[in-house]
Amino acid sequence: MTFNGIYTPIITPFDESGVIDYGKMKHNLEKWGKTDLDGIVVLGSNGEFVYLTEAEKLEVIQFAVNNFTKAKKIIAGVSCESTAETIETAKKAAALGVDAVLVLPPHYYRGAMKDEILYGYFTDVADSSPVPVMLYNMPGNTGINLSSALIARLSNHPNIAGVKDTGGNIVQLAETVRDTDDNFSVFAGNTGYLMPALAVGARGATLALANILPQECCDLVKLVRENRYEEAKALQLKLLKINTLVTGKYGVSGLKAAMAMLGYEGGVPRKPLKPATEEAREEIKAELEKIGVL
Repeated sequence: MTFNGIYTPIITPFDESGVIDYGKMKHNLEKWGKTDLDGIVVLGSNGEFVYLTEAEKLEVIQFAVNNFTKAKKIIAGVSCESTAETIETAKKAAALGVDAVLVLPPHYYRGAMKDEILYGYFTDVADSSPVPVMLYNMPGNTGINLSSALIARLSNHPNIAGVKDTGGNIVQLAETVRDTDDNFSVFAGNTGYLMPALAVGARGATLALANILPQECCDLVKLVRENRYEEAKALQLKLLKINTLVTGKYGVSGLKAAMAMLGYEGGVPRKPLKPATEEAREEIKAELEKIGVL
């Protein structure tokens, strides 16, 4: 199975008491389903998966499968620290109907996570997963960078379909494209370098910004594919600051605040995260107004 285009790693909306708000989630799923998004990622970093219990994770996956359009794909994050638990979670997610699973490297014992250990981990998971595996390179959170050489080696596994690379190193991403087959899906993991990633051969991206501006993210892909580079560049530059605000600067809290401004239902983050401050909200609102989407 090959993956292309734009996926958004959907937020998990919580109410003020910290309970998952499925009414808000249904609203968002219906809106995303009407856009040009190619799919969604459930239980990614923006889904606050580290704050969910196992039962909640499976419940969220099931709800997304039941309430998101069947015309688009669903990828579920199933990362755990042990090989056995990741495999078990992947099997449960597959049974619930997802199209693929997204897997981070184990990182609590990051000093021990040399390439041979990581190669064994990902191949063991891929051997046992009933659905394709997408590798997830997220060095900012895990402290581990999956090298292009390791990714290229793993790409030969028949059940490893691609990689989401959030490292931000465009040279490494280009090396990964160069050293893998055309049917291996190399995805950018941040809107900040979407156009450069597409220019060197990435098949698509998984973007937090697509929670709030899905059509703009999809339009950027379309412009690049149609060789309309000046228009693509203008759109890429237009999205830079708002992307920084709802990812690096204010994170999930900022993203959820922006969603509420644009007709989505963000809810609040789960503790220990806190909602965006009034200052953060004002800065986000001002930028949304500046780029003409609010």
